[in-house]
Amino acid sequence: MTEYKGKKSIEKELQCVFRYIRSLVESGAVAPGTRLPAERKIAEESGVSRAKVRLALERMESYGVVMILPQSGSVLSNHSREILAKQISSLEEINSYDFSSLVHVRSLLEVEAVRLCAVNHTEEELGMVKAALDDFIENADTPLRDEKDMAFHTAIARCCHNNVIYSLLLMIGPDVLDYYHRLNACAMPPEGVIEDHKRIVEMIALRDPDGAEREILKHFKAITAFAAERSEKIPMRL
Repeated sequence: MTEYKGKKSIEKELQCVFRYIRSLVESGAVAPGTRLPAERKIAEESGVSRAKVRLALERMESYGVVMILPQSGSVLSNHSREILAKQISSLEEINSYDFSSLVHVRSLLEVEAVRLCAVNHTEEELGMVKAALDDFIENADTPLRDEKDMAFHTAIARCCHNNVIYSLLLMIGPDVLDYYHRLNACAMPPEGVIEDHKRIVEMIALRDPDGAEREILKHFKAITAFAAERSEKIPMRL
């Protein structure tokens, strides 16, 4: 399997930070809910730069292991010591994934999001989705195309009345965009994407969840096929 060549050494340095913090948790040197050592101290003890320590802590924060407090350092979550150790071990093990898996998860989330949006949206929320569509149309031929496309889909999730789905899509959104940019994944003419988006909004407005699901699956058909042909494993976003 082909592996993405960039940032390998950075990943190894992040692993050093994860192992060091896990050792603090397992030894009892740092208790759940308490402050971690300063970034300078972690850098010295783990043998990596402070910049890499900051990247590692930011990744841990995205997984709910720590909370970074501006000007105050980082605090472990209140999970039990055993759970914290397992969460950090997972970060040590999972440092890359393939585009096809990411697209598959996104599709699962967005199918449910669009169905719920079609059933649950208010008129104000439908206006938000239509505004996101208009914003995409205005930027479909600009360098902001991918970001505006993601904003359109995020607006649907925001209006689905399920905050877990919305939060998960927000979490994977930057990685989706990162892959799109690295692999030049969005080759479909903008006119086709605009028509797809319009049909999705039409089904939402009609409160037709089956129609909305059908249209979004058609919309994802090309990118799903593209992703299935990619074998690269790309390191997680830093």
